[in-house]
Amino acid sequence: MITPAWVEERNRSLDGASPEEMLGWVSRHFGTRAGLTCSFGGPGLVLAHMVSRIAPETPVIFLNTDFLFPETLALKDEFADRYGLSLVELHPRLTPEEQASLHGDALWERDPDLCCQIRKVEPMQRALDGLDAWITGLRREQSSTRADIQPLEYHELHDGRPIVKVMPLCNWTRREVWDYIWRHELPYNPLLDQGYASIGCTHCTRPVSEGEDERAGRWSGRGKTECGLHTFTRRGVLD
Repeated sequence: MITPAWVEERNRSLDGASPEEMLGWVSRHFGTRAGLTCSFGGPGLVLAHMVSRIAPETPVIFLNTDFLFPETLALKDEFADRYGLSLVELHPRLTPEEQASLHGDALWERDPDLCCQIRKVEPMQRALDGLDAWITGLRREQSSTRADIQPLEYHELHDGRPIVKVMPLCNWTRREVWDYIWRHELPYNPLLDQGYASIGCTHCTRPVSEGEDERAGRWSGRGKTECGLHTFTRRGVLD
């Protein structure tokens, strides 16, 4: 039974564990009821590579919004083939044309939250319906909104069902992510060499400037910092 107390106890028992050790624990406890969400950015590459060696049967969930960079799609295909990932690719229920017909052109400019809800959050909700543990590459260093994340967190889905959110890289720095990529000679998105630090949809992603945090290039100038994937669940804690 997944409860806040159970998750807190697991956090204590895993204190000091490496990301690989944490992934091994997740695999032993949840099997294929644990899934990794991966957009094939830096942290996702690290975790997908680790999963391919530790628990290759783990579903690797890729949300294809239909507005992604060609470089991202090419890397997804290359990485999944090279490392034998159990890739699960999900699309929104609405095509871009259907979305424009229902909500007008360039919804991402007028209502980026609704655009993300349609193209990311709803497919993610479908993916999580079959999981008890959700592995993600969130790191504290990425932004102020992620500064207090824990390795394991108790969350509840839209229907109230509990799920364990697992963040094996929460303590890692950007340098540690890149050290791992270089050490293992992993392919990576060439946009990362062109000033992009966090890569999402083409309409809502720009390169970052020196001194900006990693996610400053997402929804720039729109007062938005998260797509909704990591805010639609309700985080539960002990009273």
